[in-house]
Amino acid sequence: MGKIGVAVGVLIFIIGLAVLVDDLHDFVAGTEFLHFLPDFDPYIIVEFQLHHLYIGALIMLIGLIIAAKYDE
Repeated sequence: MGKIGVAVGVLIFIIGLAVLVDDLHDFVAGTEFLHFLPDFDPYIIVEFQLHHLYIGALIMLIGLIIAAKYDE
């Protein structure tokens, strides 16, 4: 399961990267061309706006953890 686990981790990382890059247009001027997913309102958790940028970073971290776990 070593190579398959690493492949799954890398795939999850790439998905997280796509979500992160898509939401950059809210934070970095001039990156509107990277916006390809439909607009979503941020989730509000205890008055904190959880933007998809943060969710993408979390998904990327999970992908890295999975890939590192199965790396031989």
